[in-house]
Amino acid sequence: MRRLLDRDFATSRCYSAQRTSTYKPWNGPRGLPVHLLGTFGPMVIPPINQHTQPLRPPHLERTAGSVDLPLAGREVLPPARSSEDVPAAAQDGHIAPAVGPAEDTPATILADHVVPTIPSGAEISTDQAGGAMPAEQERSGELDRIQSKLALWDAEERQAHARPRLPVGVPAFKPSDQIHVMGLDLAGRYIAHALAGCETIPPVRYLIHRHFLYKQWHQADKQLTLYRGATSIARRRVKAELIPEDPADSRSNRVIDNLLVTLPAAEVLQALGHIRHRLDHRSTICLVNDGLGVAEALIEAYFPDESRRPIFLLGHFTTSLGHGESRFSVAEIRPGRLYLSLFSPPKEASRFNIKRHPPIERTARATHFIRLLTAMPGLNATGHPMPDFLRYKLPSMAFRTIVDPLAALLDCRYSELTSNPYARQLMDRLIGELSRLVSRLPECRQSKRLKQFAVSSALRDEVFHKLMLRRTADSKLRVQIGRGWDTDINYLSGYFVRRGREVQASVTALDSIMWAVKAKQVVTLGKLEGDIPFETEDSA
Repeated sequence: MRRLLDRDFATSRCYSAQRTSTYKPWNGPRGLPVHLLGTFGPMVIPPINQHTQPLRPPHLERTAGSVDLPLAGREVLPPARSSEDVPAAAQDGHIAPAVGPAEDTPATILADHVVPTIPSGAEISTDQAGGAMPAEQERSGELDRIQSKLALWDAEERQAHARPRLPVGVPAFKPSDQIHVMGLDLAGRYIAHALAGCETIPPVRYLIHRHFLYKQWHQADKQLTLYRGATSIARRRVKAELIPEDPADSRSNRVIDNLLVTLPAAEVLQALGHIRHRLDHRSTICLVNDGLGVAEALIEAYFPDESRRPIFLLGHFTTSLGHGESRFSVAEIRPGRLYLSLFSPPKEASRFNIKRHPPIERTARATHFIRLLTAMPGLNATGHPMPDFLRYKLPSMAFRTIVDPLAALLDCRYSELTSNPYARQLMDRLIGELSRLVSRLPECRQSKRLKQFAVSSALRDEVFHKLMLRRTADSKLRVQIGRGWDTDINYLSGYFVRRGREVQASVTALDSIMWAVKAKQVVTLGKLEGDIPFETEDSA
């Protein structure tokens, strides 16, 4: 049976709450509603006496010039009554029904809820005096919180899928199928011929950087010819474009969207300097040559700003080619493939490991040119991750790094190296040093296949197999040094020496071979400059 309230509390004016709440001494959250766990702690019931004024609801507080407007969902309580209006039964300690006008709502005293009052003159807050919230108002507040949370999630999702904002004045990337080819070597002619056979892309633009070569192009009837066995295939969907030495004399300043370069590694840096003004973040450059490290040199020389930097692709071409009847013809000896991989510039040393989202290899800007090349019929192009790409490129690059320098230093052909026991012993030492270096590269840690290839004898077997197939052929590096041309030694031995120092691997033998080749190149160039040409009657 409920306990009777004392006489002083019966004479006080109180209001009822529409839902009941049980208040307990607060020792941390006890599953109470969120609106009851405010910064003021649990509700404290002050002592009640004759001088205590009843608690007046906040929605009935009157200020100067205001009108009592009850809040929605709350009952309007009747005005306070004096002690004379209280029945005698209440004064004797018994509860009597409240008597008032018909339009007044009687005050209800709940069985298990004691309505607190505060002393006169005390300040109260809405959180303390409001008591339990009505059910409709609580549901409305919970709905508002859910809607605000969903709106926040939607904003984060839109921000994640939105395109990154470019700096002011930087045009946006737009995919293009126009391809430019730079390089009149055998690989450049073959790839340009294959691209010219695709009717779904615009005609290939062939970049020529010499006036006499541009004249020969017109003399060759503006076509590329491929000899495959006894058949010849001529294609005219190629447009030659002369590149002036001075960029100010260029007739076109249009951005080059897709550029495929097959020049020797030593000539790429100088050749791209003539078209530097036509390359920016909208461009993609594919480097198909024997060496590595060309992309790093281009970034350091021309594209230090990442917001204006093109996308770089690395290529490895395995088709065996031969010379044709003219400069703009090529013969296919044995078909092969074009292996492609996306190049990621090395990250600067930092305390934090910053990852991009989405990764660059999943963006349309980075993958458009790869998709375009792999769809070309007759080119046999495939895209691969960097560790797999190195697995395909490493044997031929190791051959050019180890065998070619020895042939140039000893001034002999390939067949003479196989019969020289001391040369074979030196090659074994260089291959072992190169294998240990490759096994410590970060790319090798990501691929068990590459690591197994580096630590086993597979690399040595492939290098000696290539050497046996060359037989009496002459070394390409030996020919370049003998004629005083630039060599690719900085992008062959020089690349491995630089990477070895980055991973703190021993590269003593490779470093010594590289400096020996450079020394011989200087000596040979001095002899060529000292030669005096003789004038004959025919030349006169």
